[in-house]
Amino acid sequence: MRILIRAILILVCVVNILFSQTTDSGVLYQQATNTVDADKASKIYDKIIQLNSKSDYYWLSILKKAEINYAIGSYISASNLFKEFNIEAPTHLVTDDSKDLFFKSLTAAGQIDSLKVYQKKLNSSGFSKKTKTIAKKNNVWFVQFGVYSKKESANILKESLIEDGLSGIQVSQVMNRGKMIYYVRGINVKSYALVQKQANKLKKKDIDFIISGY
Repeated sequence: MRILIRAILILVCVVNILFSQTTDSGVLYQQATNTVDADKASKIYDKIIQLNSKSDYYWLSILKKAEINYAIGSYISASNLFKEFNIEAPTHLVTDDSKDLFFKSLTAAGQIDSLKVYQKKLNSSGFSKKTKTIAKKNNVWFVQFGVYSKKESANILKESLIEDGLSGIQVSQVMNRGKMIYYVRGINVKSYALVQKQANKLKKKDIDFIISGY
């Protein structure tokens, strides 16, 4: 009996260790974008999607999966993922490029009728998405540029952003499930509208980021 209990405890510890190393969406996303092999990257994006956090990293993983499917010629799968992203993702993540890829995937899949519908819908000035519930709950907002498991990597990104002319860049460290995670972020603001203004300026600089808060 003691041996069985000990075996169970060991198994629980191993699972906890593995879980703590793989459940931060930001770290997983950083790993995926740094992975050259498309199949391996796709599996990491799948892990993020399965977490179903509906964070920016969740939506960006949907987009990356769509791009991978489009690149390998799986146009129907790609169009479904692009549709989900362009219709449901937060507005600051949706770009002209993501819409254009959606339209191209519909064309490649032979879905011309759907193409006309979504071109009209997504390009309409009156089209708007539902505001995320979390936007009303959070008291602090910030632009986040990257998440790392190593402080050195976070500092490299920080210095790079400063060289690009950005100010107020900081590295925040947070204990996540027993492991220290390092976040590269901009200054905190008190409203979603203010952080969106920051995001709009960053889009013009072609810098990767997400909007987050607590």
